[in-house]
Amino acid sequence: MDVITENYNNISITQLEHKLSQKFAELRKIEQKESIEGIKQKDYFEEPNSIGKNYDEQDFQRVLNKFKQSDINIRSHEQIHASIGHTTAPISYTYQEGPDGKMYAIGGHVRLDTSIPNDPKAAEFKLDQLKRASTAPSDVSGADMNIATQANLNKILLNIQGGNDAS
Repeated sequence: MDVITENYNNISITQLEHKLSQKFAELRKIEQKESIEGIKQKDYFEEPNSIGKNYDEQDFQRVLNKFKQSDINIRSHEQIHASIGHTTAPISYTYQEGPDGKMYAIGGHVRLDTSIPNDPKAAEFKLDQLKRASTAPSDVSGADMNIATQANLNKILLNIQGGNDAS
């Protein structure tokens, strides 16, 4: 993929879907920013800097850093899932406004394609890919482990069924 000119002629469907999900995330971010800017124009909104120094600057910075780090971790986590597995929808994030008035991701999920093909070899490949996609991030969640476990169970069932067909 040519990143500079964004030429999509020679990329896979998964890579294209991943690129689309990134573009959708960028659009949502722009929409949220415009929405917040609309709120700021109303009379009842006070800018954080206009409040005065009735808060501890170090606390403010500590909380802001937590929001920023959480946003980075969550986006990275979900993008790892999406880049390895076949997704059925763009990445979805849950946002919260930080102390600086910006929106930060505080949660997210990606819908992986969990359908199983009829061809046993294709099914086995897809289940392996699903397991890799769900356990790829270093901070695997309970939901991620459930998907990996289900993929393993389906693979076992597939192997049992394959053994029964051979008899």
